[in-house]
Amino acid sequence: MKTILKTAVTSTLIFFLSSISLYAGNSLQDKIQTALKSSPHVAEKQIDKLITSYIWLAKEENLSINREILLAVITKSDLPDKKAFRFEIEALYAKRLLKFEQAKRYILSALDETPQENPRFIKLLRILAFIDTDLENYMRAMESYLIIEKQLQSKQDTSKLILNYANIADLYIKSSLYKEAIEALDTAHHLAVQQGREQMQLLVYENKATAYFHLNNLDSLNYYAAKVSHIRFANAGNVHRLKYMILLLKKDKRSIDEIKALVDNANDPEKLYTYLQFARAYLLFDQTEKAREIALKLLSSADLKNLGYMRGKLFNIVGDTYAKEKRFALAAQYYKKATDQAAVNTVKTMKTGSILNYLKYDEIKKKYVVAQENLQMRQNYFMLCMVVASMIILAFIFLYRSLKMKKKYDELMFNKLNSEISFINSHEIRGYLSNILGIIMVIKMSEDRKETYLEFEQALFDSAENLDNSIQNIAKKLNDKA
Repeated sequence: MKTILKTAVTSTLIFFLSSISLYAGNSLQDKIQTALKSSPHVAEKQIDKLITSYIWLAKEENLSINREILLAVITKSDLPDKKAFRFEIEALYAKRLLKFEQAKRYILSALDETPQENPRFIKLLRILAFIDTDLENYMRAMESYLIIEKQLQSKQDTSKLILNYANIADLYIKSSLYKEAIEALDTAHHLAVQQGREQMQLLVYENKATAYFHLNNLDSLNYYAAKVSHIRFANAGNVHRLKYMILLLKKDKRSIDEIKALVDNANDPEKLYTYLQFARAYLLFDQTEKAREIALKLLSSADLKNLGYMRGKLFNIVGDTYAKEKRFALAAQYYKKATDQAAVNTVKTMKTGSILNYLKYDEIKKKYVVAQENLQMRQNYFMLCMVVASMIILAFIFLYRSLKMKKKYDELMFNKLNSEISFINSHEIRGYLSNILGIIMVIKMSEDRKETYLEFEQALFDSAENLDNSIQNIAKKLNDKA
């Protein structure tokens, strides 16, 4: 009877859950179809939101069906970027299942399909940084974040820039660079206050609380956790996370219940790190078998075999569980594995370099670029000064030559005028004057002056008139010259 009742209840639950999934699927399909009826630009934005809601933030039991519906509808659509959307869906789906290598292959394919000028390029690059962080490729993740930072600064997109600084801080925390994480969060907080964005401030407070947890600073952790609790839209999962952090530092056993609540939350984006803290909490309160069970389960996962730093921490936890049980031979084996993994991690760091070295290189590179720009600016200024000076010198040369030519021209014109006046003076004025003087002389020498005057009157008048015309001609030429 009990078996029959159990079977009936199980069947009912399966039917109920299937109905819910089918309803959710139909709802998702309708939303996609509605989005696709919009203009391409609006449709892409809506599809982007649906992917975030139904893959990135969806419950694990709905992930598979949501993925199938999204892929089926988008594949049949006329969206210009449908290949990039399909790769993005596959990448996020694989990431949710902790299949990070597979997720990276998909997101790189999505980036290959998306031009850099496309607004979605930054989002895809951010997802690549998340996946590289999960894969412990911290240098590559930082490269992606710095590219995003430069693009957002050029676009003056402060909201996304704040988010990027928070993501950089998360990367620092996972690299055990907690002071650097706090500095990045201080920058993000300064921008968030300027913008008056309470939600962005919440993100900063949550990340600062996490950094101070790793620094074992209970007072600062309490301070920022209190700030988070006063913000109305604080995420329930993050509230549980901050609670277990506070309780762990207080060595309060209730921290296990808070972590368990977070583990049961399918939407936890930090599931792997939550499981790590879960194992540490069990170890702290001497529940060694449970701590070891979680650590060994994670170590056995094929998807996590390349996560050297995570595996090193898990080997240490397993070794600590055996040490607490005074099973020192087994403890030594796992400590040896942890030591070997640390050696591999050190070699990897030596080959790829640390984030701080990369940032120092990037800082020096920026200074070099600025110095080059300043040098180029100075060279350009010097060239400009040289051009201006050359133009001034040329202007003076042209002015000098013009003045010299004008002087020469004036001399030529004066000589010409002088020649013309000399000609008039010698040929015209002297001639007419000689005529007048000759007539007067004849009149004086004649016996009958009156009769002689009357005879030469017209000739005298003509000579005087011609003399006057010649003098006026000279005056006119002198006036023209003036």
